[in-house]
Amino acid sequence: MIAEGSDRYPNVTAEDWVTYADHVVIATAVDDEALPLDEDDAANGEGGVDRMVTMQVDDVVWTSADPRHEAPTTFEWSGWGWALQNGERIEMAAEDEPRVEVDHTYVMALVYEPEFTDGGTQYPASWGSLGSDSVIPYDGTELGIGEVQGTIQSEPTSPDPDAVDYSLEDEMTGKSVKELVTALNDATPGTRGDFGPTWRTND
Repeated sequence: MIAEGSDRYPNVTAEDWVTYADHVVIATAVDDEALPLDEDDAANGEGGVDRMVTMQVDDVVWTSADPRHEAPTTFEWSGWGWALQNGERIEMAAEDEPRVEVDHTYVMALVYEPEFTDGGTQYPASWGSLGSDSVIPYDGTELGIGEVQGTIQSEPTSPDPDAVDYSLEDEMTGKSVKELVTALNDATPGTRGDFGPTWRTND
């Protein structure tokens, strides 16, 4: 099932990445866990099952000149889970995006979200991506090879550079991490806007 989510921050260009990301890392999903289903949803056999993924940071390839927090060695990732329909689980994924699955590796532009309180509920500090164009499959030596939408992509796609949604992720498809880092180092950071605590949305 194709799901929809909201981007946390601007993440289409290299300038977006260097403005809003604290770190760009290579990370591997090492474990995941289905989160408890709401009692009412469970009783009705409908709803959504979220998933928490444990990520291991293999390498930090770029760091902001003004990071909000030092890079993590591991972090928990809120990933797409399953839709529950008539008691049956149906795998959910966003269109043309990774689900972030165990034993697969990704390049991620991370932003640190400090703890905050909303409506009397306290939420812990966490790491998230900038958005849909800031998590790139990286199972091989080229960006764009690996898990996408729950399936394995063994060859990088060839995005249309004239497409209206052409992004840095598309530009880097089939290239190396070194080339991505060069693009980031060549980009000029802008002024960070305040988008508030948005870590609870999926990518």
